[in-house]
Amino acid sequence: MPDYPVRLIPTADGAVLLTFPDLPGVELVAADEEAAIAGAPAALQKGLARYKAESRPLPAPSDICGAPTVAAAETSP
Repeated sequence: MPDYPVRLIPTADGAVLLTFPDLPGVELVAADEEAAIAGAPAALQKGLARYKAESRPLPAPSDICGAPTVAAAETSP
């Protein structure tokens, strides 16, 4: 599974919003950056599963210079 770039956006209440620019609607809110990055693989996996369930094509990851990237969480068969 390819790695997708993420954006980390501070919220007004001190939390962090993590978004996947290539996958609109796939995001999560966490207490801090560390928690956002830790939860990102599972959020990406759920988002990709939703895209597949809706028969939407999976976009290729973009190359956003300097952006952190995340791979989808591995799941057991």
